[in-house]
Amino acid sequence: MPQAPIGPKDTLGYIYYKTYTEEARDDTPHQPVWGLKQKDTFVEFGACRDWYLGSFPPGEVNRQRARTHEGLYRAYIVGEANTRAANHQIVREWRIMVRERADWEKYRERLLKQVQDFEQMKSAFTEEKAAFEAEKKSEEWGHEGLKNKMHAAEELLSKERAKWKKVYLKKTINACMLCVPKLPTLRLRLPL
Repeated sequence: MPQAPIGPKDTLGYIYYKTYTEEARDDTPHQPVWGLKQKDTFVEFGACRDWYLGSFPPGEVNRQRARTHEGLYRAYIVGEANTRAANHQIVREWRIMVRERADWEKYRERLLKQVQDFEQMKSAFTEEKAAFEAEKKSEEWGHEGLKNKMHAAEELLSKERAKWKKVYLKKTINACMLCVPKLPTLRLRLPL
């Protein structure tokens, strides 16, 4: 379709689209001429119009321009129906995603609480284990100490018993000697 000549009121954006040809700029990147500024928001009509007019590359603008009125109408209806259906699905998935996010946050909170409880139980267990080890060590040392004392007492008792037996035998022999008349030639020997 032949382009209209550049008019005196044409903006840089209009000129950009009017001067586009397939042959001259086939692989050139699309660089829209926008009057948008970083502070602009899409609440203002001018910024929205400027964005909308500059967002499509010239090849697409020419393709749409080449359509018939019926073709544009059909493309609009199909596109609008698809956009609304996609928006509906996005809203449905958004609600599901929000619910899943809320469930995940609850699960995360539960998990963090469980980790905190585990850390507390772990530190309590470590303290109890240290106390148990200390008590076990003192019991083992006490047990070993008592065992050693018992062996020492048994040895002392066996020595004292041996002494007592000697003394007892001597006294018994002496007492028996007093009771028995003395024989001159006979000497009694008892093992000591």
